[in-house]
Amino acid sequence: MKVIWISSECPYPANTGGRIVVMKRLEYFSQNNEIYFFCVVDSDDEYKYRTDLLKYCKEVHLYRRKKGAALFKLIKGPFVCVSRWIVSMRKDIDVCFEREKIDWVIVEFPQMLGNISRRILNSNKLVLSQHNIEYATLHNLAKSITNPLKKVIYNVEAKRLYHFEERCYREMNVKLFAFVSIEDKAFFERKFSKFNTLLVPIGTEIHEYKENKCSRNIISFFGKMSYPPNVEAAIWFSKQVFPLVQKEIPESQFYIVGKDPSKELLELSVNNPSIVVTGTVDSIEDYYERTDLVVIPLAHGGGVKVKVLEALGHGKLIVSTVKGIEGTTFQNGKELLTSESAEEFACICINILQNLSAYEGIRRGGYENTKENFTWKAIVEKFEMELN
Repeated sequence: MKVIWISSECPYPANTGGRIVVMKRLEYFSQNNEIYFFCVVDSDDEYKYRTDLLKYCKEVHLYRRKKGAALFKLIKGPFVCVSRWIVSMRKDIDVCFEREKIDWVIVEFPQMLGNISRRILNSNKLVLSQHNIEYATLHNLAKSITNPLKKVIYNVEAKRLYHFEERCYREMNVKLFAFVSIEDKAFFERKFSKFNTLLVPIGTEIHEYKENKCSRNIISFFGKMSYPPNVEAAIWFSKQVFPLVQKEIPESQFYIVGKDPSKELLELSVNNPSIVVTGTVDSIEDYYERTDLVVIPLAHGGGVKVKVLEALGHGKLIVSTVKGIEGTTFQNGKELLTSESAEEFACICINILQNLSAYEGIRRGGYENTKENFTWKAIVEKFEMELN
C-alpha cells in the first residue's frame, strides 16, 4: 500500500508517549508499505531529524509550526489546531495524493484535519487516529495547572476544541476512526454511532524477563517531566507517599526519570537527597534495570499511558492510581496493583520492597499479558490487515 501519514509533531526522537506511538507505527508499517510522511515541527533544530525518518519513509516533509501567525486565525479554530494549519503543507499533501495514487491518508490527531483538502475528504480514504479524546485531555490538563491564567486558557481551549471536533466529525467524510483505548472508542461510539471505529492499542517492546533476587529499594517514575500531570504526580508521591516509605525503609530511593524536569521537581532532590531527579538520560534501560518498583501516581491526564506498557514490557511491577492505568484492561491484583490514598500507596510499596518474591506472580502476570497481546509488531500488523 501507499500511505500518506500526517502527524502534529515530529516523532523523532521518540521521547514522549505520543512520539513513541507514531514512531513505532512508522517503523513496523513501513516494512510492507510505502509511507509519505508529513508533520509539523516546533523548531528549526528539528529539521535535522528528516534523515532519521527517511529510514522508514519514502518521503519526509517537515513544516515549521506557525504559533505567531495563529493568533490572527483564532476565529477559524482553537490555537492547537490553527497553529498547525499550513497552506504549503495542504498543497503538498494534495499533490502527493494525486501523483502517487495513495491508498490511505492516516492523520494522527484531529488538530491536523485542517490540512486535508476537499478532494481527499471526498476520496473515502481518510483514517483519523485518536490518541485521546483531545478536548477532554485538555480539560483534564487544566485541572493539574496551578497558574490561574494558564488554567483559564486551557479550559477555554478545551471548550473550543470540543466544538471543533464535533463539527469536523459531523461534516468530514472520515472512513475510519482508530482509538488507542477501549474507553475512548466506546465514548466516541455513543456520540457518533454511524462511523466505523477500530481499536489500535498502544504497544511496547518486550525485554528479557529477569528474576528479582534482592531488592535495591529503588522506586521509579518515568515520563516527560515538564508535563503538568507528571509534575503533579511526582510531587504528590515525593511529599505524601515517599516519606512514609522512608520511615520504614531509610535506604530507599525515589527516581524521577524523564526530560525537562520543572523547577519544582528539581527542588525535591535538594530537600531530600534520596529523591533523584535525572533529567534527560542517555539510556532509559539502565534505570529500568536498577528499578525494583515503578509507580504511576497520576491524578489527571488522558488516554492510555505509554509508561504502563513500557514498564510491564521491562518486567517491572507497577503500583498505580486508577487514573494511571485508564484505558487498559490490566487488573488490580493480577497484573499490577492500584491504590488511591497516600497511606495505602506507601503500605503497598513497603510490602513489595520488603518481600519481592511475594509479588512475583503479579509481576509475571503483567509481563506475560503484555508479551502476548501488546507487542508493537502484532498491533501494527493487525492495523495493516484492517486497511487491506
